[in-house]
Amino acid sequence: MKRKVLLSIVLSLLLCIPVTGCGTQKDAAKTQQASEGLELSQMQSVCELATLECYYHNTAKSTSSKPILFWNTSKKLWVEYSGIVKIGIDISRLAMDVKDNIVTIALPDAKILSCKVDETSLSKDTFYFESKGLGAEKVNAEDQSQAFAEAQANMLEEAQKDDTLLFQAKERAKTLLLNYVKNIGDAVGVDYEVRWETVEAVD
Repeated sequence: MKRKVLLSIVLSLLLCIPVTGCGTQKDAAKTQQASEGLELSQMQSVCELATLECYYHNTAKSTSSKPILFWNTSKKLWVEYSGIVKIGIDISRLAMDVKDNIVTIALPDAKILSCKVDETSLSKDTFYFESKGLGAEKVNAEDQSQAFAEAQANMLEEAQKDDTLLFQAKERAKTLLLNYVKNIGDAVGVDYEVRWETVEAVD
């Protein structure tokens, strides 16, 4: 009788071993599949989609003076312009690490990606000239180029001071990245936990 009981216990243990082993292999396969599903290149594409485009309309001016004989002459040029500033994440500094169901994303702060005056917004009606003094020179192409450069610099300065837009761009990237990780997790049956790491700013 004792032998039968002992034999039953041994058989039960042997039956349990492969079941436990299959479960571990299945979980490991699922984790590996999930890790392979999350791709840094896809995350970079997601961040590009999160880029904000902001439209600016402003006025810049260029002023110069020059003495001629006994008089001081001056000339001024104002230019009314429109432009587009793109704010987003530097995807080259984005990083990701996956361990079990923990996804750690190193996300830099948003920055100005590009700043460009819309040349189609410039015409003879958007330039305003003024000259003073006897013999004052007329505004030339060099003056117009300087005013254009001033407009570009002015637009960039205004965008860099807009902390709200920079914050919104980063939060938008976070939201889209969370959705991406969740969708991959749902596809492979893994409930991911996303953790964020701060990336130091680069001068």
